[in-house]
Amino acid sequence: MTVIRSGSPDLKPRRWHRLFHRRSALRHIRMLDTVGARVMALIVATTLPLAIIASMLAWHSYQQNVGNSALRTERDTQLAISEITTDLDQTHTLLDMLADGDISSGNALREFALVQTVSQHHYCLLMLTDVEGRPSVVLPSPSTQDPAICHSQEHTSSSMMSASAKLPVVGIDVLKGDRGPLLKFVVPILNNNSVSGYIIAVRTLGWQRSRLPKGDSRLLLGTDNHSQHFLTMPDGSLFSLFPDRPVAAKLPPKAMARLERDIASLSQHDVFTSQGITYAFQNAYGPVSLIVVTERTAEESHALNIFLIRVSLIVGLLVLELLGVALGASIFLVAPLEKLALAVADWRRGALFAPRNNHSIPLEIRHLEKAFLRATRRLTQHEKDLEQSARNQDMLIREIHHRVKNNLQVVASLLNLQASRIRSHEAREEFRLVRDRVRALATLHRYLYSESGLSALDVQSFLEELCSILLSANSMNAQTRIRLRLDIEHVLISPDQAVPIALIVTEVLSNALRYAFPGERAGHIMIALHKVVPADPEKEGLVELKLGDDGIGIDAGQASESRTRREGIGMQLIRGFARQINADMTVSNENGTWYTLRFIPERPSLTALAMARKAISHDEDSAR
Repeated sequence: MTVIRSGSPDLKPRRWHRLFHRRSALRHIRMLDTVGARVMALIVATTLPLAIIASMLAWHSYQQNVGNSALRTERDTQLAISEITTDLDQTHTLLDMLADGDISSGNALREFALVQTVSQHHYCLLMLTDVEGRPSVVLPSPSTQDPAICHSQEHTSSSMMSASAKLPVVGIDVLKGDRGPLLKFVVPILNNNSVSGYIIAVRTLGWQRSRLPKGDSRLLLGTDNHSQHFLTMPDGSLFSLFPDRPVAAKLPPKAMARLERDIASLSQHDVFTSQGITYAFQNAYGPVSLIVVTERTAEESHALNIFLIRVSLIVGLLVLELLGVALGASIFLVAPLEKLALAVADWRRGALFAPRNNHSIPLEIRHLEKAFLRATRRLTQHEKDLEQSARNQDMLIREIHHRVKNNLQVVASLLNLQASRIRSHEAREEFRLVRDRVRALATLHRYLYSESGLSALDVQSFLEELCSILLSANSMNAQTRIRLRLDIEHVLISPDQAVPIALIVTEVLSNALRYAFPGERAGHIMIALHKVVPADPEKEGLVELKLGDDGIGIDAGQASESRTRREGIGMQLIRGFARQINADMTVSNENGTWYTLRFIPERPSLTALAMARKAISHDEDSAR
């Protein structure tokens, strides 16, 4: 007889992976739930508001000092714009007075020289033309003035003084000079409501510092080493507000990008701070804008240093306070509690609970140690009593199983002895059938006591031994014409279901060995048990037991008819045992005889010793 077994244990690595991560998360949460962590959280919660208030006061003081830079930049910007506006108004007034007066070629030079003197020589050109725009009197820029101040690529004085000059356009035009923006004024001379000529003046928008008189307020602009004034054109070029004092203007990329956005959006005013430098943008005249750049003064830098020192001092004091309080709490509160927790942990591992009394720890913790000492002594005694009681009960159950198994073996031996004395073949076969059933129950009782702590039966090991016993009882050990195939998974079933399943297997296997293969016919007997996935979610855990052979078979139609038809005792037992385990049974007569039972295994219960150990473990977890 050859036995073929297949099947493998059902491993679930994903489940263990999730369980590992869950335990890791619980360990991190417990670390944050310690006494030390709570004490530190309480200290931080009480001191942090004070630190925040002190930091806000320091920040407010710093902002007040830093705000002076923005105010100073705004003040310089408004002063420069006011001076530019006043200067342009005076230019308009002077040119209108010249146009309204009795100006002619004879007195134009004297009048122009007077205007140049009054304006502190800020004019690059003063010219009188006829009605067709041809120059008649020209007062060029002074020889003492730098020629680059009045030079422009757009218009030159020579082109405006040529005889082929075009008819002037009345108004003001902004020209881009080499040193800064230039303003070109064209004022008509009216005589009897008709234009008799034009006055053309070209001047700088800024001022020549060397030409300003002492005491002029414009001399105050740019005297501070931390402030610079620039005029900018629409193309982004920068020029000094004082063309006789040119400087190389190069702003940082961030500031330049913002100024370009202001120019592109036609913004009239903007003030911002970038990298500790304050920038003020203000429209000066037409497309020309004024930019004032102010750096931090020594006082403002000192204010920043004071702010940083105050913040560092606050943080340092907070850290020192936390360290001091944490050290004190660790010595007088956390350390005693940790020692108490370690003593409890040692007690849980089997050691005696022996706390170290120290009078320097708080009174409440000493009382807690005494309470733990009394409780652990009582729990230890209670656990010993409970384990002893569980062992006694476990030994009693084992002894009962052993006696039942021995009694069943005696009954089987008596039946076998009595069968050997009976001459009738049919009666002897009936005795042997009863003997096989009793032996199946005896084998079952040997498996009912489990050392794993579960009162359950491992179907795979039990069925292998049961089939081996039945084959030996039918004198089939040395024969190979009938092969038994086992394909059984590891499934635990309760004792209430184990008895019917054992008797069903006994009946099917005995019938197959006796009747399925008459003569010298060869074949196979198959016993398979698998977990199946049911279509109905309520039948989770469904198991399918399939038994049969490929012998001559029986009439399946007769085997499934109604109860009014008489059936053999073997079929009646199989049907009755199937009802006991609430199994759906089907019988097939194709290629032999096959029985298919589907049922849901009952959950195995714990043994007495396992229940005692579980109760002790639950008490320990509750005491944590």
